Amino acid sequence: MNTLPYSLDDLYWFALIADAGSLSRASRQYDVAKSTLSRRLARLEEMTGLALVQRNSAAFSLTDAGQQLLEEAWPLVRRMEMLSTELIGREAEPRGLVRLSASGAFGKLVVLPIVLEFMCRYPRVDVEMEITDQRADVVANAIDIAVRIGAMTDSDLFARKVATVRRILCASAGYAQARGLPAHPDEMEHYDFLVQSRNAAELELRCNGRTRALTTPRRLTLSPSDQLLAPVRAGLGIAHLGEIQCAQYLATGELVRVLPEWEIPEFDVYLVSPNRRYRPPAVRMLMDELAQRIPTAISSLIETDQHGA
Repeated sequence: MNTLPYSLDDLYWFALIADAGSLSRASRQYDVAKSTLSRRLARLEEMTGLALVQRNSAAFSLTDAGQQLLEEAWPLVRRMEMLSTELIGREAEPRGLVRLSASGAFGKLVVLPIVLEFMCRYPRVDVEMEITDQRADVVANAIDIAVRIGAMTDSDLFARKVATVRRILCASAGYAQARGLPAHPDEMEHYDFLVQSRNAAELELRCNGRTRALTTPRRLTLSPSDQLLAPVRAGLGIAHLGEIQCAQYLATGELVRVLPEWEIPEFDVYLVSPNRRYRPPAVRMLMDELAQRIPTAISSLIETDQHGA
């Protein structure tokens, strides 16, 4: 006999709504109509006699009573989910939609092959993936996983470092033969540079404890980053490319390194997601798959190409 004044199902959905941060985000995340979630929330408030959510502004926020209820209910919600997982079995097939974002060259060469293999293994998982050099707003665009390269600046997001990558200054052998190559960073201004954005023209080089910051002249600005390899191979100028992009061409001699004693600082690779306490199994499993396989994929692209030299 149920002696509670409310439904545990409504309590469960209240916790998920609160964790998502709004009715709209919860609706997108769990593929449930916003009106359905709103009715569940209203029914829980009616049955408890408590106002759980502030409704006097456009922003979504919990009342003191709502916050207390969430803190008390969340361990119960997690336990219910864990029990369900144990009963169904951890080998149960994941399903549902995963929204993913990754940067141009890295997304194409490293992330996409992993995602495609994951989808072949789990045919009930659907993926919306965007490959772009623009940093998408993870929360506003309801992105489950974003693969980002570079410093993390948003402390409100969950970020998991999984690898580091290098960029290499290089040019075609033909360009080097025709124009020669700079022997020092101070000579860079006399050469043609190809970049993926205006910001990418700002370059920092390090050598034996010395650091040089410079702005390279831009002959060609081209994005996304995976498109920059073609003009470098065509002999238009010098570029700093991801090592995963240029390793095979350096190994064959089609491309040559520029200022090889000077290094561009490494960049960290992060898996970024909304700072939620709950993630659907498909999202959690794909995130774990990416974390496990990205370092291996990077090494394979670099080492295989070097062995082919």
